[in-house]
Amino acid sequence: MLNLPRWQTIAVIVFTALGGLFALPNVLPAAVLDHLPGWYQQSRINLGLDLRGGAHFLLEADLRSVLNERLANLSDSLRAEMRKQQVGLKDVTVEAGRAVVVTLRDEAQRAKALEAIRAVDPSLAVSGSGDTIRLAYSDQELFRKKKEVIDQSIEILRRRVDETGTIEPTIVRQGDDRILLQMPGIKDTTDLKRKINQTAKLTFHLVNEDVAQAGQNIPTTLPPTTSLVPTREGMQELRRSNPKAWEEIQAANPRLSPEQICRRFQPQCLPVLKRVVVGGEDLDDAKATFEQQQGGRPIISFTFNTAGGRAFCNATRQNIGKRLAIQLDNEIISAPVVQSAICGGSGIITGTFTTQQTQEQALLLRSGALPATLSIIEERTVGADLGADAIQAGTTAAFVGTALVILLMLTVYGPIFGGFASIAMLVNMLLVFAGMSILGASLTLPGIAGLVLTVGMSVDSNVLIYERVREEKANGRSAFSALATGYERALTAIIDSNLTALIAGVLLFGFGSGPIRGFATSLTLGLLTHLFTATIFTRMLLATWVRLRRPTELPI
Repeated sequence: MLNLPRWQTIAVIVFTALGGLFALPNVLPAAVLDHLPGWYQQSRINLGLDLRGGAHFLLEADLRSVLNERLANLSDSLRAEMRKQQVGLKDVTVEAGRAVVVTLRDEAQRAKALEAIRAVDPSLAVSGSGDTIRLAYSDQELFRKKKEVIDQSIEILRRRVDETGTIEPTIVRQGDDRILLQMPGIKDTTDLKRKINQTAKLTFHLVNEDVAQAGQNIPTTLPPTTSLVPTREGMQELRRSNPKAWEEIQAANPRLSPEQICRRFQPQCLPVLKRVVVGGEDLDDAKATFEQQQGGRPIISFTFNTAGGRAFCNATRQNIGKRLAIQLDNEIISAPVVQSAICGGSGIITGTFTTQQTQEQALLLRSGALPATLSIIEERTVGADLGADAIQAGTTAAFVGTALVILLMLTVYGPIFGGFASIAMLVNMLLVFAGMSILGASLTLPGIAGLVLTVGMSVDSNVLIYERVREEKANGRSAFSALATGYERALTAIIDSNLTALIAGVLLFGFGSGPIRGFATSLTLGLLTHLFTATIFTRMLLATWVRLRRPTELPI
């Protein structure tokens, strides 16, 4: 058990040295870090919001617009189903944020119409009489849909602002339609607000060529299946030519619909069919790249999943010669003419993008579209007033705890065995800091508590080993035999106890958020590195000592 091959000893030393190398940037002064490679400078532990402050946002979700959109989609589905069931319709109207009202041509077809409605959505509450049918969602269904929107928004926000999963932002629901977002260490919130404000809803629509060929930019009347959407070029021109109108649009957003913007401010617009050919939810991947022709301009390359690729293929095959509008966040960024069927499941989005814009848009598309527009109703910078005191108190607790544990181990097990346990504990802490630095994890107040707890747990395994060695020695074994047997018999208990604690740490990290995740991060890393120091590093120290000293008695 204690006869380690030379290559294993070398591997343990190299691994420990690498741990020290990656933990080093946390203590190096800025003047030294400036002369080191960028990737090495960034290998540092981030301080959490409670230790260094950051950005605080209270966001409000525009749930009314989401409900209006779903009611509009419901009305389109009802029209199609009624047409399929040969039910004559006089009109289908949407009561903003409340219900869909269906007016029949013939009251005698009411029963047939109700069958068609149940086929579209059986959860709808039906009211009205005669030739009028009013459809609305029940209060319970509305609550469920609103909760889904907020939960989905929180998850998408988390993917946008913390793609690596190590920054540990606080994102929690507040009330029925609000979300609290706190980001540690953020001073310039410009990029963060851009990620929040963009819905990144990508949809493909066919241009209504019959309306577009009339030659009017803003038609007086539109068919019920068509809406006006401004083009990106038109909005950019409006921003240059009429800054006051642009500011008014931004201030009113998201209360102004695309069609209202078109009619009120008259930028360049296109009439598009409301029916979505393919939606962004069918995207598998999106990335920023460069076009091989056209001077290598920045573009966004995207890939559909199987269902999206099939729908895109069918739509392009059936509409050759027509324009397909690519709509992103209520703006048409491109409307190319379909030259042939596109059945490869992938495509590109071109436009007047900069390289940074393509990277940001690709990130937003990858993380998914926000189901509702989020408005910032409260913004402030959180100062770390207690951060310095907390860091000092935590550091003091860690040093005092470490010193007391070392003193106890030296007193109980002597300078040699107690020294080995103390060295293993210090290496364990070094590897924890290295792991947090590599991951770019945030250190929070609960994280400091996890580190202090790790200090105490670091010597548990050594205590188990040493006590088993004492038992074997009391049973009359020789020094080497007692050491080897005691270590071997304690190993199973060490692994079992650490694995059970590790499972708890992983579950805390997986299901927790904010402070709980901060505690779980330092605790889990401490358990993983503790398994290394207890089962491998300590064994290397004992094996080296036995090989050099050949003891006949154990100083324990």
